[in-house]
Amino acid sequence: MSTQYNTIQGLYDELRKTTIAIIERVNVRSISNVEGAAVLDLACGSGFYSYSFLRWGASKVVGVHISHAMLEEARRNSDEANINFIEADCSEATAYSGGPFDIVFAAWLLNYASSKSEMVDMYRNVLLNLKPGGKFIAVTPPPAQDPASLVELECRLRPLPTASGGLYTTVTGQVDDGVAIHLHKDTAVGDLDFDCFHLRKDVWEAAAKEAGFGGEIEWDVTDIPSDFMEDPGRYGENASGDASAEELATYKEVPHYGLLRITK
Repeated sequence: MSTQYNTIQGLYDELRKTTIAIIERVNVRSISNVEGAAVLDLACGSGFYSYSFLRWGASKVVGVHISHAMLEEARRNSDEANINFIEADCSEATAYSGGPFDIVFAAWLLNYASSKSEMVDMYRNVLLNLKPGGKFIAVTPPPAQDPASLVELECRLRPLPTASGGLYTTVTGQVDDGVAIHLHKDTAVGDLDFDCFHLRKDVWEAAAKEAGFGGEIEWDVTDIPSDFMEDPGRYGENASGDASAEELATYKEVPHYGLLRITK
């Protein structure tokens, strides 16, 4: 797993304030029944989802991230007794304290696997920490059999400076199971840049089965609530700050993210 987040913690937190990030959180909540659940938040960053799960009724949350800088920020915001943060590499199988969990969640973790074998390792870590019958929920790049073509279409449909909430993706190379990508955004506090991978949809699914998942694999993609532009305030205080109706309409044609659900 990458430690590039040590240097971009503040910049990345600016990204989580964008309209599309607020919509992502709305979509995650709609598919995540966390009421009374013990939740493991892998690649938790500074707690964007960890604290949301508590507000949505989780009984406890454990957040894990490789970046010390991200976790320092997460802990600085914590005044809750039923939340804990652990510094660890989410790609390595580790039974975290507080587990096993009803739900294991990972936003933008699987995109750091550069190959099927690396993704299998991530899934095995999920399974190690998930109760029998528990559910894994992940935010991923949009599922696609041809990731390079999807990125090209996204760039054409949402060019700079708008892009996807200001986040612009370019393909930087080929890997055996997909493509390497670079993401860039100009934020109020500086330029945000990071690198990861977009593997094929069938690779994500095959890796899950190889790791040991036996349950149904389900996919959703970016879904803009029909009343979002009419009343964005109900979804978040910054919900309408940086997106036009025209940008939001493009997500119906080319989504910005996928939502993956698998039962153990």
